Amino acid sequence: MGAGRSARQPLVFEDANDQTLLSARLCDLPLELDGTLMARRVRRLHRELQARNIAALPHVWLSEEFFTPDGVLGFAIPFYLAHPRLMRLERSQMLEVEGAGEAEARRIFRHEAGHAIDGAYGFHNRERYHLLFGNPTAPYPTLCIGAGD
Repeated sequence: MGAGRSARQPLVFEDANDQTLLSARLCDLPLELDGTLMARRVRRLHRELQARNIAALPHVWLSEEFFTPDGVLGFAIPFYLAHPRLMRLERSQMLEVEGAGEAEARRIFRHEAGHAIDGAYGFHNRERYHLLFGNPTAPYPTLCIGAGD
């Protein structure tokens, strides 16, 4: 076995300096979603969906960024949202922490849940969807701002 972190003490977020955290591989970070603020926010999202009689509850996992894979009833949230120390590091590096605030997390979670539910059930292929939202394959119109002022 090499001299990797697994042969030494496990990483403790509060004790690790920024460089140690920045050089760690995502798979080596002792992270899980259970028991975190984000897990509580996922449960709140599920309650909101259930209150609207939506039975399809997206599952959520940690990854590098927010994303929703095609055809999957679930979405990923950035790993740094699972621990306050990682959120502080993200803020120091990027000057913001997307999804850290209550209102922003709620907005993003609802958005991603919409993609997950749509993708898993193919709502975007239905005629009613096109009537409400337009053709998802049509290009966006070009805006000419300032022309003719």
